[in-house]
Amino acid sequence: MKLQFRGKTYDAPHLEWDVSEGEVGGTYRGKPWKVHHLKEQHRRNHLNSELTYRGVHYTKD
Repeated sequence: MKLQFRGKTYDAPHLEWDVSEGEVGGTYRGKPWKVHHLKEQHRRNHLNSELTYRGVHYTKD
């Protein structure tokens, strides 16, 4: 998916979450809702991020 912010376009990262359905956590407007748990912990890799703030470029160490 192409996204745009302040005139810059970029591709959205595709994230797919594998979840397991848990127990009923409560009701909302008369309907029960269930708690979902992630099967694996996911972390995005931000090690080599090139960042820009108000036109100043820097990298995150």
